[in-house]
Amino acid sequence: MKTKRNSIDKLKTLLFGKDLRITEGDAFREEYEFDYTSYLPLNEYIFEQEMPKENAYFITDFGAIAYDKSVDNSKNINACIDECSKNGGGFVVVCGGDYTTKTVELKSNVILFIEKNSSLVAEESGEGFSHPALIYAKNCENIGFSGGGTINGMGHLFGRKPLLDKNITEPAEVIDVIQMRIDSRAQLRFAHPSKYGRLVLFEDCKNININNIILYDSAYWTLKLTRCDGVSIENLVINDNRHTANTDGIDMLQTSNAKIKHCFISCADDGICIKNAIWEGCNGEMKNIHISDCEVITRANAFKIGTETTHKISNITVENCKFYMTDLYPGTVSGIAIESADGSEVSDIHIKNIEMNRVTCPIFIRLCNRNRASKVDENSASAIEFGKKVKGKGVDKKVFDMKGSVHDILIENINAKEIEIPVMIAGFRQRGKTKRVKNITLKNISLEYANRPEIVDKRLFIPEYAEEYPESWRFRNLPSYAIWARHAQNLKIENFTCSPAPNTHRKEKIFIDVI
Repeated sequence: MKTKRNSIDKLKTLLFGKDLRITEGDAFREEYEFDYTSYLPLNEYIFEQEMPKENAYFITDFGAIAYDKSVDNSKNINACIDECSKNGGGFVVVCGGDYTTKTVELKSNVILFIEKNSSLVAEESGEGFSHPALIYAKNCENIGFSGGGTINGMGHLFGRKPLLDKNITEPAEVIDVIQMRIDSRAQLRFAHPSKYGRLVLFEDCKNININNIILYDSAYWTLKLTRCDGVSIENLVINDNRHTANTDGIDMLQTSNAKIKHCFISCADDGICIKNAIWEGCNGEMKNIHISDCEVITRANAFKIGTETTHKISNITVENCKFYMTDLYPGTVSGIAIESADGSEVSDIHIKNIEMNRVTCPIFIRLCNRNRASKVDENSASAIEFGKKVKGKGVDKKVFDMKGSVHDILIENINAKEIEIPVMIAGFRQRGKTKRVKNITLKNISLEYANRPEIVDKRLFIPEYAEEYPESWRFRNLPSYAIWARHAQNLKIENFTCSPAPNTHRKEKIFIDVI
């Protein structure tokens, strides 16, 4: 068991930032053991729901046929939705089996009711989808899902073979963040060109109600809400292949007045993610989001603000949640990640009563100056998803340069076990200027460090990484084990403990340029 890097190992660390991305090969359809979570408490979230008796429109009355993969039912389902909407709205009912379909487009005042044990299933070729999603809505109001059934994206069919032939399920003997990142990416299925898009995409919609539904095996971001207002999500289960690259759970972009309550999310990428970026079509602030009573299992970040952030994000509350990894290694990258990388003001965030287990970094608060808006536009931002070079031109680089800020954050009552790197709080210094995160309070934080040896990763200095993608793993093994903070102002820490201390003679806490 090696705990010190030799000369060759040190040379390899220079390639740590190089992305491991498989960009060649056919679509890989095989599923590995533990691609999907072994812990799935469906009965705690999904319940029997009475079939609607009034204003109910059945897709079978419009010719939909179950249990036949050769049939594309999208025309039949969309005809049913049109008829329901034309008559003032109601319920479009999916019952009696599994229905293969391409894009289904919701209309105002229509709730898609999918009976428990029935489903809509994405057509396997990935061709001919009218929008980059299985379920799509734009400029609608009073829409949503219910019924206890499933929307199945067949996402595992649209990636390339991962580098490894099986998933890693046991922790490494030595905590080494460099190897951790390599192992994590070696298990991912990167996008094949046949990938049709997301599972659910709502744009410019109001009064969205999602309750008692399963979103399964997305090919990309599972539930994306862009420029929406008035959102209620409750009793939702997201169960994705945890190695389908870029498969987030819930993504909200410039979406305000939202409530997410009592949801179970298991996915490959960020669990619940708040973004607000100009290249994602965002043009204003987002605020008033309340998240509570959720369980999140993810290979990335459980709750995250960022990374794509150019416009203001404020008034966010997250409480009474559990963030963890059950059966894979590495575990979750970060439990709580609050980031401004591209010019956004992120403020007034309150996170409390969170349990974590096998989350590498429990809290990651980061202000940097990636300024991605100057490099990409709406058409080019996703090019890297398919292993292509980013093309196109963004806004003038001065528009968002050095404009970002992170301030007024309260995080309290956190209990995290099996952590592998410390809490990290970092602003940046660039071009002779220092930008600090401000007014951060950590209160009642209890950390339990993983009881395994660590690689000795001595460095003369920790780079600023001001223009790099912000992620806790980027900083590698740090010289402290409980908390590491740099470029912060008015940082308050109350009742903060971490045990046991690793046996590498590292300091418990390090504060650099904290005023």
